[in-house]
Parts: sequence; C-alpha cells; structure tokens
Amino acid sequence: MTDAPAAPGPVPAEAAELICYDDDVAIGKDAPSLSGLEFIGGDSFDVGGGKVTVITHFGNLNKADYVTLTVLSDFYQKYKDDCNFVAISRDHDKADAEKWYKKYNGTFMKEQTGPNGESGANIRADFPVAYDAGHALNASLKTVMGKSTVGVGLTIIVGRDGKIAWYETFGRGKNLTGQFEYQLNAIVKGTPLHSNGNAPEIVEEEVEGGEIQGDVDLLGGGDGNY
Repeated sequence: MTDAPAAPGPVPAEAAELICYDDDVAIGKDAPSLSGLEFIGGDSFDVGGGKVTVITHFGNLNKADYVTLTVLSDFYQKYKDDCNFVAISRDHDKADAEKWYKKYNGTFMKEQTGPNGESGANIRADFPVAYDAGHALNASLKTVMGKSTVGVGLTIIVGRDGKIAWYETFGRGKNLTGQFEYQLNAIVKGTPLHSNGNAPEIVEEEVEGGEIQGDVDLLGGGDGNY
C-alpha cells in the first residue's frame, strides 16, 4: 500500500463549480451494479466485493480526453492491488467503443496535448473498458447522483462497501480540483478524506420584471426544456 500523497491545496477558481462537497447527495448512496456492462477489454467485475472501484467515462469522438485514461492508468498501476478501474464508453454504438480500444489503446498521438501542456501523449487504458448498452448504467448513475449529466471525464470512486465515496472531474488528463489521488488513497486506507465542507448556500437574486421560468431557453428564443 502506498504512502499518502500530500493534502490537496486550494481548488483553482476555474474548477470551483466541480467541487464535491461533504453533503453531496451522491455520497453514501449505493452505486449501481456494473453487471449490465459489456466488457470489450479486460475482465468483468462488479462494485463491492472487497475492492474499491474507480469508474470513469470516455467517448471515441472525444479525443481531447483520451489522455485522461492514460493518467488514470498510472493511478491504476499504483493502486491495482486494492482497486478495480473501469472506463465506460459514452458512445451510442458498441462498434465505436470497440474501435477506440483496437485503434487507439497503446498508441502515441502527436496531435494530443498532455495534462501538463506537453505536445503528444501516449494513449492507453491498462484497466477494463466497457460499453453501456442503451446508457442504462449512465441513467442509473444520474438518478443516484442527482445529476442531469454524467459525462466524459467524470470519475467516481466507490468504496469496498459498494457505496459512492467520492467523485472528481478530469479534463485532458488533468484532475481539475486536484483532489483525486488524496481521496482515493484515503478511501483505500480507510482514513479521513479531505473535507470541502458543506456546499455553500445558493442565494437567488431577484430579477427585475418578475421571475424567469426555469424551463425557458433564453438563448433559443422560445419556451421549452433545454
């Protein structure tokens, strides 16, 4: 088991909206089963079972985030004795997910930019890759986590007990809040997580001329959900 990484520093202002707070509705909820996934690379497994599970999302068309799988592969190699990792395709067709695995996994992409701004990136997923037929698991995650979107880059840590313990967002391989490894290490070791406190209270501002309806698409110029 590895030594604990340094405690996270302040969250960059541009990542403030991505903070996972202590009272987030997802924390402590039972994670959906992975049994419905179609594994196209690596052995199938499910949450719980005595290991921590790291779930991330990617898309064949979202090339800017391929490097996230490489960064998470480094974490996988470091924590694989205690953790299972899986990358779930957000593609609509299984063929697209299979194409990524066969065409890009294990290649160097010179047109990519690494998490530290370097030119070129080795693309790899050292852990299982799976396809979510009909986006069934994604729908379950949205319900459990109280989110309208569970998309590429969102990475969820599930404890040994099968309950959601934390989640983070990656962009082009960069952990945007800078808290992922510290929290993963704490969950693996059973030590206290870094606390962000409870979410700040949202104060609604009055709009001159009356309230704006929540389902009006102002940019679209008409009514309806957006």
